[in-house]
Amino acid sequence: MPNKNEEETDLLEIRLKKETKLYWIKAITGAISALVGRLFIGLIGWPMFIWMLSFWFGFPFIIGFLISPYDKEEWNWKIILKTGIGIFFFTFMVVGTLTHTILKFL
Repeated sequence: MPNKNEEETDLLEIRLKKETKLYWIKAITGAISALVGRLFIGLIGWPMFIWMLSFWFGFPFIIGFLISPYDKEEWNWKIILKTGIGIFFFTFMVVGTLTHTILKFL
């Protein structure tokens, strides 16, 4: 029979893997949403900000529910939102700024 510490360690490893997947998915989502929003749709200013917020707060819930079954004790909305906030914003801003700069020089 597994020890209580071993069970907790296994649960922590599973949670860490889920958070890591969500982190990298958010990084890719930030870059792709900035590229699509600026390059293909042509958003600038406030519409681009609203576009970013919709992907920032909406898309993680879809991915979070696809990664794992929703369990309120282990995988709640706070974890889904807080994981990867910085990398999403960073990749969105870098890709959005580079795309806008390239489009203005062409």
